[in-house]
Amino acid sequence: MEVREISGIVNEFDSLADVYDQLVSWAPYEKWVRDLVRRLRRHGLRRGQLVLDAACGTGLSSIPLARAGYRVVGVDRSEEMLGYARGKVLGAGLDIRFVRGELLDLDLPLSFDAAVCMHSGLDYILDLGELARAFRSLRGQLHEGALLSFDKCLNEPGFYREPRTDSRRIRGGTAIFHYSWDRERKFFDQRCVMLRDEPQGRLRRTEVLHRMRAVPADELVAMVEEAGFKLLEPVRQFTVADPGMGIFRAV
Repeated sequence: MEVREISGIVNEFDSLADVYDQLVSWAPYEKWVRDLVRRLRRHGLRRGQLVLDAACGTGLSSIPLARAGYRVVGVDRSEEMLGYARGKVLGAGLDIRFVRGELLDLDLPLSFDAAVCMHSGLDYILDLGELARAFRSLRGQLHEGALLSFDKCLNEPGFYREPRTDSRRIRGGTAIFHYSWDRERKFFDQRCVMLRDEPQGRLRRTEVLHRMRAVPADELVAMVEEAGFKLLEPVRQFTVADPGMGIFRAV
C-alpha cells in the first residue's frame, strides 16, 4: 500500500471541501438557522431583506436562510467550498449568490440588512487585531440599524476539555480527529487526518490543522462595539443544541 501525504496547513479548507458536509453532519444547521431567524425577526429583520452569510463554506447556513425568505449573498475565502455551495443551489430556485472574498477585507457593492457568521467562522482568526478588523469589515457592509449575528469560542472554564480522539467514516475513507486545548494561549486545536482510498491500492493521507481562538466575553463585546455596533443579545458558549449566536445592531 502506497501512502501519499499532504502536509498539515493551519485553517485550510480546500482539501476538505468534497467531504466537509459529511464531517459536520452532526451539526443541525436547519434548526440553528430557524431559531436564529426567529430572534432576528424580533429585532426587525423582515422577509425579503438582504442577508450576508460570512464564511459561508458550502452553504449550509445560506440555504436555510434563503428558504426562510431572505435574499442571501454567501462569502467565503475557499473557492473549493464555494463550488460545492453553488452546485447545491443549481435549479433550486433559491435567491443566493456566492462570492469569493476575505472576511478581513469585504468589499461588496451592496449594503446589507443583516450579516450572519455561523459555526466558528470568526474562531479561525487567531490574531485579536485581525479579529477587530473583521468586525470593522462587517460593519462596512451594513447600513445603520442593520443586524449582526455570530458565534464565538469564549474563554470560559467550560470551553476547555481533556484531549481526545475520535474517527468516522467518510465517502471513500476515514477521518480521524485529534482534539486538544491550550488554556494559556486560549487555543483549541482540531487536527483532522483523512485516509482516502485511491486507485491501485494507494492510500491518500491529508492532514489539516484547524486552530480556534477563545476570547473573554467582555473583551469580545468591547471589540464589536468599538467597530460600530450595539449589543442586543450576548454571545453564549457554543453547544450543539444552541450555537450561542450573539446579536448586535449597527449604529
